[in-house]
Amino acid sequence: MRATCGLFVTMTYLVLEAQTGELCYATGGHLPILRRIGATGEAEIFYGDEGLPPSSEMMRVVIGSEPRLLNILRAVVKFRAQEAGFSKSDAEYLALAIDEAAANVIRHTYGGCCDAPLALELHNLPDRLEFTLEDGGPKVCEDQIRPRSLDELRPGGLGTFFIHSFMDECSYDPDFTPGNRLKLVKFLSRKGACCDESSSANSG
Repeated sequence: MRATCGLFVTMTYLVLEAQTGELCYATGGHLPILRRIGATGEAEIFYGDEGLPPSSEMMRVVIGSEPRLLNILRAVVKFRAQEAGFSKSDAEYLALAIDEAAANVIRHTYGGCCDAPLALELHNLPDRLEFTLEDGGPKVCEDQIRPRSLDELRPGGLGTFFIHSFMDECSYDPDFTPGNRLKLVKFLSRKGACCDESSSANSG
């Protein structure tokens, strides 16, 4: 039986001027449109006049566990980080950290499954940005998650290293029963530390 109450209709209306390439659209108060660039696979946010919700609000993005959808998370993180006051380069590093964390969930927790849920919550607080990544996979053992030694000259395996280098705090919520909840924090007082820390580690 289908529900007959508590439902609503949502719609996005677009008009494309073929001769000029101008695109006009209305989203009815919903989040702005994400455009996927076919050549690169990257996502671009059409901010429009409304933009994203005010930075003080919590934002939650849910995607399927397909690697090609991670560009959506990167685009949202970069926008939120720059809106919070981080430089463009720092925003790129934070987006990379979230990308690595989400990729680890897809690769290791979900074992490459492409139809499992993956949720990212972003909280823009006065002194920090908080990111919460949730999955529905089997519990991970935090004590066993360690970055490999930088002395090992081989590709891959540096995701955890990047996450800890670019973020100030990284912890799992042991009380989250549906799966895993990873909390990542970056303080505004340490703006610019992302690039400095990664550069120091690479030069060492």
